[in-house]
Amino acid sequence: MFAFIGLILILLVVFPTHTAAFVPEGAIEAQELYVKSLQKDAGYLTMAPTDARINPYFNNIALWAVVDNPDYTDVVKKWAMWYVEHINDPDKLGVRGSIYDYTVVAGGEVKPTEDYDSSDSYAATFLTLMRRYFDATNDSAFLKELEPALDLVASAIYATMDPKDGLTYAKDNYRIKYLMDNVEVWQGLKDWAYLLEHVFARTDDAKKATADAAKIYDSLQKFWKGSAFAYAKDEVGRLFGSDTTVFYPDMTAQLMAVALEFTTLEQTEIIWKNFNEKFPKWVLLQHLSSFPWTMMVYAGLKAGDLERVQTYINAVELTYGSMGFPWPWYSSEAGWYLLTLKELPAIETE
Repeated sequence: MFAFIGLILILLVVFPTHTAAFVPEGAIEAQELYVKSLQKDAGYLTMAPTDARINPYFNNIALWAVVDNPDYTDVVKKWAMWYVEHINDPDKLGVRGSIYDYTVVAGGEVKPTEDYDSSDSYAATFLTLMRRYFDATNDSAFLKELEPALDLVASAIYATMDPKDGLTYAKDNYRIKYLMDNVEVWQGLKDWAYLLEHVFARTDDAKKATADAAKIYDSLQKFWKGSAFAYAKDEVGRLFGSDTTVFYPDMTAQLMAVALEFTTLEQTEIIWKNFNEKFPKWVLLQHLSSFPWTMMVYAGLKAGDLERVQTYINAVELTYGSMGFPWPWYSSEAGWYLLTLKELPAIETE
């Protein structure tokens, strides 16, 4: 497999694309079907077709990318129902509205791991999914059915929020304020504010969520050190400066800020230039990680670098695509990649 991938990447270098950007034929449909294949009748999605793990955070991102397709409305609704039926009230740390990772065991039963990577990001990305669902369907009736559960989900964000700076800790027992998590929370609270205003007619609550998102923005901008953001902040206020020669979490935190349009134009340009100087072979799937990290190409799209976006897409289609998207291609990899394909502007070839 790896020898085959190496040959493909050599071909990409020898025969580079001369097209600014295009979506390969059938690529969008293939990724949508891949995401759909992850869902079981109960409504949950596993990380990969033969995987037994259920990670709500990754699933939320995967479904961000299919919710615009009316044929996938029921896929999103079934996941939303499964999600709210499995939120904790409270969890073992006392957090209300969180959700554990789960594992599928014999007979299709699911068992909670009684842990999660982060309570803030899981909640925030689900609220963003619900905003995207409303934008795509205008289905206020379904969201009104979920209103009490969505309030509970939002409370999981506030459970680890530090009132001093408005930033959230990853978990109540892991008190680090990550750039990546808080960018997602910033987006999630803005989306929650929109739903509060436009679906639930709760204007005062919407104003509060908007103000809380603005406070997060202001606090995170203080992470900026001229060439990169600090990737985290601890409980006593100490910033963890980013060494952008380190792919994860230092550099990937910068890319998440670009991907979710948190950065200013100047910050985007600085981050993107730095990333390509430090990891020039990312377009050929050579970036010090065994995972494809498709969030990189979505950041590239937001940075407007269509030539590198196209090279990366070609590499993905000629490697993972030619083999039916095997592991380590998984749910959120499909999500970020699909978002890129769907938002790629139509460009004429020369």
